[in-house]
Amino acid sequence: MTLRFIFFILFIEIEVIVSASGDYSVNDRNLVNNQEETLKKAVQKLSEGDSNIPFIITADAKTSHEFVVRVMDVAGQLGFVQLSITTQRSKSN
Repeated sequence: MTLRFIFFILFIEIEVIVSASGDYSVNDRNLVNNQEETLKKAVQKLSEGDSNIPFIITADAKTSHEFVVRVMDVAGQLGFVQLSITTQRSKSN
């Protein structure tokens, strides 16, 4: 096993970014819509079923609560236990 491979394994995470308008990106990949099923499939694909990796939700400060709760619900459905939630200011500020 190479050092680079070991580094990758140790620092894998799922990060869902929620824009002010409720659009999602997962690990820097924009999703085609903000539907729960689309989000769930993207997270499942990236996590390969490993719900022990860190799950980070970063939402714009102006994001509707509904869109953040949807991400939290998906994380819970998939069994993620290491959940972090952060906010960021809109780029327009």
